[in-house]
Amino acid sequence: MVKLTLWLGFFLRLFNAFVNGLYGSTYGSSDDALGFHLTAVEHSQNLVFDVFVIGHIYSYILGIFYFITTDSLFLGSALSALGWLASAFILLRVMRILSFDRSNQWRVMLIYALIPSSLAYTSVTLREPFQLLFVNLALYAVLKIYFHKSIAHWLVLFLAAVGMGALHGALLASSIFMIVGTLFLLTSRNRKGVSFIKVVLVTPIVILCLFYGFLLFTSISYGDRMEDGLSLAVQTYQEGAIGYEGRAIYRTDVEINGLGGLILSIPSFLFQYLFEPMPWKMSSMVDVVALLENMLRFWLIWNALKYLVGTYLNKPMFVAHNAFGNRKFYLFIFLSYLIMETIWSLGTTNWGTSMRHHLPSLGLLLVASFAYRNVTSSKYNRSHKS
Repeated sequence: MVKLTLWLGFFLRLFNAFVNGLYGSTYGSSDDALGFHLTAVEHSQNLVFDVFVIGHIYSYILGIFYFITTDSLFLGSALSALGWLASAFILLRVMRILSFDRSNQWRVMLIYALIPSSLAYTSVTLREPFQLLFVNLALYAVLKIYFHKSIAHWLVLFLAAVGMGALHGALLASSIFMIVGTLFLLTSRNRKGVSFIKVVLVTPIVILCLFYGFLLFTSISYGDRMEDGLSLAVQTYQEGAIGYEGRAIYRTDVEINGLGGLILSIPSFLFQYLFEPMPWKMSSMVDVVALLENMLRFWLIWNALKYLVGTYLNKPMFVAHNAFGNRKFYLFIFLSYLIMETIWSLGTTNWGTSMRHHLPSLGLLLVASFAYRNVTSSKYNRSHKS
C-alpha cells in the first residue's frame, strides 16, 4: 500500500508534466518555472558558461540534460518528477530505519505524495523537487551515521550539503546546521553523558563550520547588501520582494531596527510564513488550498511537539515504548525543520512563495510529526532496520 501510494504520486506528477509540456501550462509552471526552462534551453545551445552564478546551477544542469536529450518542457518537467520519486524512496528508507509501522508509513506517504502544492511544484521545471531530494538524502545520511556508525555516509552527507547549497543559499545554512547537529549528536550518543574528549575535538570544527558557513550564506543570499549589516540586508531584501510580488503579500511594511530588532521580528516573520493566509484574507481557490495546508502543517508541528514534550516529561506511554533512545535524534530533525523554515521566512513576504518554500523541509516535518503517531500505535516496532 505504501509503495502503491508512492507510485501514484509519481504518475500524477508525470501526468501533470505531460499536460504542462505538451498541451498548456499548469499551476506553478509559469514565471520561475518557465524562466528556468528558457535559461536551460539557452545553455543547451552553448555549454560554455562565461559567468558562473550559483543561483543558475539548476538551469546549467537542466541545460546539459537538454543538450543530451532535447529541449522539451515535458522532459524537463518529467525530470523534476523523477527527482521527487527519488526523494520519496529515500523518505521510505528513513521511516524503515526509524521502525515506523506500515500504517504510519502509508499515512506519511499519502501526505507526501498527494499534498496539492507538492503535486504542482514538483512536476514542473523548478528547483524544489531536487531541494527536497537533497534534504531527505542528508537526513538519511545522518541516520546512518548516528544509528549505524557508518563512516562512508559522511561523504553522502557532505554531497547532500553541497547539493542543498548549490540550489539555494537558504539551504546552504540549513545544511551547515545539519552537519554541526550531527557532530553534537555523536558527542552525546553515549547515554552516560557527553564525552569531554569528544567535545574538545568537535568544538573547533563546529565553530569553523558555523563561521565560514555564515559568511558563505550571507555572501550568496545578500551579496553587497551585507556591507550595512544583516538586519538592513534582510529589510532591503524584503522591501524588494514586496515591490515585486503581487496579490498574496502578507507583509506590506518592513522596519527592522538593528540586530536586536531582527531577532525580535523573527517570531512574527515565522508565524506569517507558516500560517498565512488567514481566513479573512482568502480571495481564490488557491488561497483555500493554502489555508488547508497550513492547518495540516499546524497539526504536524503540534504532534512533533507532543512527542518531544512527552519524552522529556517521562510520560508512561513513551516509557513503555522506549522512545527515549530516539529523542535526541527527533529533536535534531525538528530543529533542522525550524531552522530551515526560519531562514526561508526572512526572505519571504507572500504565501504563494511560501507554499513552494515549505516543500524542501516536508520530509523532515512528516518524520518528526509521525514519531508521535508511531509511539501511540499498538504495532510499534522498536527494532532498527537497515
